[in-house]
Amino acid sequence: MDHYKSNISEVKKETVQVNGSKGAYIQWLITRENGAHYAVRKFTVEPSGIIPMHTHKYQETVVITKGKCKLCVANRVYEMKDNDYVFIDGDIKHAILNHDERLEFFCIIDYAGNMEIQATGEEC
Repeated sequence: MDHYKSNISEVKKETVQVNGSKGAYIQWLITRENGAHYAVRKFTVEPSGIIPMHTHKYQETVVITKGKCKLCVANRVYEMKDNDYVFIDGDIKHAILNHDERLEFFCIIDYAGNMEIQATGEEC
């Protein structure tokens, strides 16, 4: 496939499958099925929602497009807002906690051999 065109509103919104997540949803926009070597995902996290501390083998870049959140990466805590972005290498623990309004962000990942996500049970 030499290109792919769609609209975010046409992509199924699924619950984030990290154990302990609350009010967090994902849409897979660009994937291997589209012929890409990477994936582009859109996340929506409702007020007081969370994607708890977890790790995975793949790298990711998170770009905040709406709202504010607390982002924990390794042993650091960042207050993120519209237009902030961060790169997180594989096997680095991280979590996202929404503040008070709806949070939206894009996440671009590579495809690692192992795509499993492991919740760490740690607090942010």
